[in-house]
Amino acid sequence: MEIPKEIAGGFCARPRDAHKRSVGTVTVVGGSHGFPHAPVIAGLGARSAGAGLVRLVVPEESRFAAGALLPEATVSDLGGDIPLSDVTVVGPGLGLGEDALALVRELLCKEGRFVVDADALTHLAAICKDAGAREGDSSLVLTPHEGEAARLLGVDCAEVSCGRIAAAKEIARRYRATVVLKGPGTLVVSPDGEKVYENSTGNPFMALGGMGDLLSGVVAARWAYLGGDAFLPAASSAWIHGAAGDALVADGGDMSIVNMAARIGSMRIFLDR
Repeated sequence: MEIPKEIAGGFCARPRDAHKRSVGTVTVVGGSHGFPHAPVIAGLGARSAGAGLVRLVVPEESRFAAGALLPEATVSDLGGDIPLSDVTVVGPGLGLGEDALALVRELLCKEGRFVVDADALTHLAAICKDAGAREGDSSLVLTPHEGEAARLLGVDCAEVSCGRIAAAKEIARRYRATVVLKGPGTLVVSPDGEKVYENSTGNPFMALGGMGDLLSGVVAARWAYLGGDAFLPAASSAWIHGAAGDALVADGGDMSIVNMAARIGSMRIFLDR
């Protein structure tokens, strides 16, 4: 499996003197009564993609899955103080209530690097609609599927489907963010719209709940490790996420979230080569 030349810089050898903080830390903020496991899936993505330390800020309902699937993660309550990391994922399973909206508003006004996914994208659209522009000095990666992209733009989903590149560029411009527009041929667009990467890996068997949560964790881990501009970490994350799915299909393996995370983790030849 050959890495495209334009994203080869996203895969580099891990130094021998690495330690858990030097290779990147990730916090995942999410979860609600109806979706307690989404942030744990994002945490699995972060761990499998090389994060040295994963913190979960989740409701009580998430703790059993966290203990079973991600025992090395630190866990704190969603209602308390939120420890930001090198990169913070916000949104998986967070819910659409007023408390969640207030949390997203508070977080994204802070200085830091954030991967905004799932319900947080809906809240971000509402915040910017009310305020007219995104506030704060945070650096963002947005990871919408087409429905979420439509909400970010205030248009019909069909309009996004018919013009994916134009939609991704407009989201990037409007929200001053790197955009990962998920779907067949996932698109990654830089905030200025000048850089566009169309991913070639992935397959229809990845149409499974939780795949987007897993990807958000992968993006966070690669960004935390590589640092700098988010475009290359995001593009290389889309590639490795799809490549892991392709490898599972080629082996005849079960396309489960746990298996996907394990396959990403086993592809160290690409992640830290």
